[in-house]
Amino acid sequence: MGGLIGMLLGNGLGALGGSGMLMALLQIALIGGLVWFGLKMFRRRSTLAPAGMPVSPRYSANAFTGVPQQPFSASASTFPVRQAEPQTHEIAITREDQQSFQRLLTDVQDAFGREDYAQLRAYTTPELMSYLAEELSQNATKGQRNEVSATELLGAEVAEAWSEDGTDYATIAMRYQSIDIMRDRNSGEVVSGDPHQPSVTTELWTFVRDARTPWRLSAIQEA
Repeated sequence: MGGLIGMLLGNGLGALGGSGMLMALLQIALIGGLVWFGLKMFRRRSTLAPAGMPVSPRYSANAFTGVPQQPFSASASTFPVRQAEPQTHEIAITREDQQSFQRLLTDVQDAFGREDYAQLRAYTTPELMSYLAEELSQNATKGQRNEVSATELLGAEVAEAWSEDGTDYATIAMRYQSIDIMRDRNSGEVVSGDPHQPSVTTELWTFVRDARTPWRLSAIQEA
């Protein structure tokens, strides 16, 4: 630095032919090397994490998924919990069961035609009873009454029958005929249907029973 200052002040101009110029160049190279080394060390230190800082475990190596991974815990189970499967198996439909289904067909139809809520509750499950009660209520709102009589079973076929957790189920394809008409409540006139000609219907009736209750109707579907 002293040599450089001297040259800038004019005292070193005569050293161009001597050793002063060489010493100045060596000084410049030395100072430049020290500055370069200092900058390199500073940049390297700034890119390193402080000593003792733990690596975050919340992200796996598959970072492209963008889904954070929870840290592994020794107390957490690594195996999925299996739900208990219901015990289901097929059952045989006896002649006594068939007679119960046929009897329920006529009893439910007759009770519905009479709007007998008490009998319908005895023959059906609460869920189905709510649907039947709603239908009867809609008919009453319209000022009509659905009369069903002379129900006769023409044929029946077991679609499926099974037991699940102590409860038996049976779905039967019921083909039957009945006098099904809609009558005006006030005038008594027939709104729809033929009071003299029975209509034929095929439906899927599902029955249910358990250890406490006999067969009851739980669902009606169109075939």
